[in-house]
Amino acid sequence: MNLAPVCLLVALLCLGLACTGDSTPAPTAAMPTSTAAVEATTRPEVTPARPPTAAVSPRATSVPASPSPEQSPLPTPTATPRPDGLEFHFGPSVSDFDRSLIVRAVEVTGELLQPGAEVRPPTAVFADASTQRLEQAFAEEAAAQQWRSQGMAQRMTQALAEASYRGIVINTGSPAWLEMNATQRLRVVAHEFVHVIQLEQSGKQVADATFLAPAGQVPPMGPFWLLEGSAEVVSWLVLQELGLGSYADSLFDYAEDAAAADVELEELSSFIGLHGDGNEGLGLAVLATDYLLRSRSLDALFDFWREIGDGAEWSSAFTREFGQPPAFFYIAFATYYQSTWAGFSP
Repeated sequence: MNLAPVCLLVALLCLGLACTGDSTPAPTAAMPTSTAAVEATTRPEVTPARPPTAAVSPRATSVPASPSPEQSPLPTPTATPRPDGLEFHFGPSVSDFDRSLIVRAVEVTGELLQPGAEVRPPTAVFADASTQRLEQAFAEEAAAQQWRSQGMAQRMTQALAEASYRGIVINTGSPAWLEMNATQRLRVVAHEFVHVIQLEQSGKQVADATFLAPAGQVPPMGPFWLLEGSAEVVSWLVLQELGLGSYADSLFDYAEDAAAADVELEELSSFIGLHGDGNEGLGLAVLATDYLLRSRSLDALFDFWREIGDGAEWSSAFTREFGQPPAFFYIAFATYYQSTWAGFSP
């Protein structure tokens, strides 16, 4: 087993956290969906939304599980508010390694999205193996939306993580978290912080309305395929920034999942529509987001949510920022998908 990626990860965390202190409606972090290697000769010709910036491992999932706290020399962040508005609240069972990993994931995601997002929202990040402690801490210490703590303990028995307006909750005692390696955990946290920035751009009023929207309707922040697809795209770009994964390679795993989806993209616009199809729906959402960004930077995404925060209806903001009404985009993407990814198999 090649231990170079995990050594690099520990070195990055140590370097990035030597001086640290104690980030869409109820989204949950998406799990990596496949680790199968794909031969280059079977792949369609595609260009990632943002070109690779460094030589990276072909599969982030090759990184071994994170070391135990006894093996980790990393510092322990505290709950002290930081100048950048971030607060980290960790339960007693969260290892020093996971504490540092969570902080690093939030920091790198925020740095990657500047200047496009133009904000570093004051965010409280909570991590604990106890869902009851998570619920209590969030109710007492969340930077906003304390009402989201209602029912949190019950939700987090089924979920790995969730984002709220200026808040992230991570269940480090969930079986999913415990089975993940360090790189997968980094990506989960990055994914959730993208949701926090989406919510910040849209504003608290829209964020509240989005969380309260019927699960079978498109929320005020726009279609779920874009909310979740963009969080996945950015999470892979974060790994690529750290030299721990390849965004371009990840698209082939998503294409494999999308091949099993018997739905059209527009059907993935609601919470139920997207999450009812599991990994298959998410795969299609990522490919659609990648296609949307082919000739654009990530800034366009956050301009889209900023317009919504300024009072625009989501479809109008989509038309202005992406140059075509949603209905036209769905037709264009269907044509692209059929010519590029349809029938793809590893």
